[in-house]
Amino acid sequence: MKIIDRIEVARRLLVNAVNMNMSKDILLKISEKLDKYLVEYYKENTGGSKTFDKEI
Repeated sequence: MKIIDRIEVARRLLVNAVNMNMSKDILLKISEKLDKYLVEYYKENTGGSKTFDKEI
């Protein structure tokens, strides 16, 4: 699965979890995963940045 697809799936999952009033812990985990995918996408498509070299 391409990174852009993983971002879209995670985004949809987060929106659905919010709409279902899931616990804040679950929302945080999904959000952190989405953030990780976004950083990975940014690194791949911009050649990386020193700001994003540190792992989340």
